[in-house]
Amino acid sequence: MSAVLRDRLFFFVVFFAIFTQIPRFLQLNFIGAFMGKNLSIYPLLIAFAYYAWNYKKAKDSFSLTETNKKFIWYIAIYVGVVLISFFHGLLIYPYYDAILAGPVDQIEKLPAVYQKIQQVGIPMSEVTLLKLWIMARLIKGFALECVWFFGVPLLIYHWFKKDAHRGISILQKATVCAVVLVSLYGILDIFYLSGSPVAQAALVKLNPIVHEIKSNGTWWPPLLWNNQLRSLFAEPSYFGIYSAFAMPWLWYAMLKTHTWQKKLGFIFLLLIFTSELFFTKARTANALFWGELVLLIGVTVWQREKAFLKNTALILVITVLTFGATTYAMSFMPGSPNLNAEKSMGYGTEGSPKVALYIEDNLGSITSGTQRSNLSRYSILKANMAIGQDYPLLGIGKNLRNAYIPDYLPQEAFAGSEIQMWIHNQKEKGIMKSGFPSLGEYYTRFAETGLLGLLIYLFPSLYLFGQLIKRMRPSLYNHAQKEEAIFLFLSLAGIMASGLGDSLGITCCYWILIGIGYAFIMPEKMNQDNE
Repeated sequence: MSAVLRDRLFFFVVFFAIFTQIPRFLQLNFIGAFMGKNLSIYPLLIAFAYYAWNYKKAKDSFSLTETNKKFIWYIAIYVGVVLISFFHGLLIYPYYDAILAGPVDQIEKLPAVYQKIQQVGIPMSEVTLLKLWIMARLIKGFALECVWFFGVPLLIYHWFKKDAHRGISILQKATVCAVVLVSLYGILDIFYLSGSPVAQAALVKLNPIVHEIKSNGTWWPPLLWNNQLRSLFAEPSYFGIYSAFAMPWLWYAMLKTHTWQKKLGFIFLLLIFTSELFFTKARTANALFWGELVLLIGVTVWQREKAFLKNTALILVITVLTFGATTYAMSFMPGSPNLNAEKSMGYGTEGSPKVALYIEDNLGSITSGTQRSNLSRYSILKANMAIGQDYPLLGIGKNLRNAYIPDYLPQEAFAGSEIQMWIHNQKEKGIMKSGFPSLGEYYTRFAETGLLGLLIYLFPSLYLFGQLIKRMRPSLYNHAQKEEAIFLFLSLAGIMASGLGDSLGITCCYWILIGIGYAFIMPEKMNQDNE
C-alpha cells in the first residue's frame, strides 16, 4: 500500500471515530460486530479489502516477523481461553428451559428445525438442539468480534511499525480536525440549551443525519437532549469518553506549536472544547477530564521541564476560566426552547455557590448509590461482580450473562425504573433477544470470562502502559519521543478509565491507541520498501 493511501485511510479512521452511533441505514452490524455502528468501519473495510485483494495477487501481504509471531501467540491464547470459558458456560447454563418456555421468535427457526429432525428420526432432544444453536450463534459472533478486535490494531501497527512518528502525527492532526467539528456542532447545541428555536429547528434536521434516533424502538438516543450538551454524540457521556481520548492530543498540539498565531488558535479551540465538556454535565466526562488533568500535573512535576511546565500552567488557566464561565452561564440557560424554569439547567441565579453545586452534582454524586442513573449502573456492576465471584476462574461464558443478571441483582435495584424496564423487556422479548447493558467493560469480562480471561484481555494495555512509562523517564530517549510517549500514555489512560463504567466498544479509540502504541514501542527498522 502506498504511503499516501495509508495516511489518508488512517486519517479518516481517526476522524470518523466521533461518529459512534451512525444512522441505521449506514450501520454494518452483520459484519462489523462492535464496529458496526461506527463510521470508522468504512475506511477500515477499504484497507482490509485492499490487503485481501493484493494478498490474493501475491503483491502485498503481512510479513511474519518475530513480533508478528508474538502477536499470533497472544491471539491464540486469548481465543483459547475465551472458548474454554464459553464451552464451560454452555455446560453449566441453567436457563435452557426458560428460553424454550419464552417467546418463540427469540429462537427464530429452531422449532421448525426440531420438527424436521423428529420427522427423519434423528434422536435429539429440544434442549440439545438449543445448545447447538446457541453454540453456533455465539461462536459466529465471537469470530466476527475477533476479526475487528485484533484486526484494527494489527492493521495500524502494520502501517506504522517503521515510522510510528508519522502515525502519531496523523493521529494528532485528525483528532484536532475532529474536535473542530465536534466544537462547531456543540456551539449549535449551546444555542439550543440557551433557548433558541432556530437552533432547535436545525438540530431536528441534523441529528438524524449524524446519529441514530430511538434505536430498536426504544427512547434512546432521543431526537433532542434537554439540559445537557452532547454535540455529535448519541448522549452526553459519549462526549466525555471521546474527550478522554482527544483532550491529550489537543494539549500536545498546543505544546508543539511555537508560532503565536497557531498557539492562539489552539487556545481558542481548547477554550470551546473544554467549555462544551462542562456543558455536558456528564459525570463520565467530568471524572475522566479531571483524572487526566491530575495525571498531566503529575507528569509535569516528574519531568521538571520549563516548556512543559508553562504548557501545563496554561492548560490549568484555561480550565479554571472555562469552568467558572460555564457554571455561571448555566444559571441563565433554560436547557431548551421548551423549558423556561429558572433552575432548569440545575443552578440558580441568586447567590448560590454555582461551582460547588456543579461539583456536587457531577463529581460528588459519583459515589452515591441512588443519585441520577447510579442505581441502575451500580446494580449491574454489583451483579457482574457477584457472578464473577461465583465463577471466578472461567466465568459463565462470553455473551451468556444476560440470563444470570436478574438473579444476581441486589434487592434495592428492583425499585429502579431502568432496571424494571430491562427486566420487563427480557420477559417480553425473551432472554436471547433482550438483555442488560454492559456497564463496565472489566466487570462484564470478569463475569463472562473469569479472572483468567480478564487478565489476558488486559495484558496488551498493561504492557503498553509499562513500556510508555519507561520512555517517559526524564533522563532517557530524545525529547520528541518522550513527549509522544507522555500523550499516548494520557490518552490511553483516559480511554482505559472509561472502561470502569462503560464499554470500551462505544468508540474505536482504544483499538487505534493499541495499534499506534505498539508501533511506537515495538518498531521495525526502516528498509527500502515503500509500504
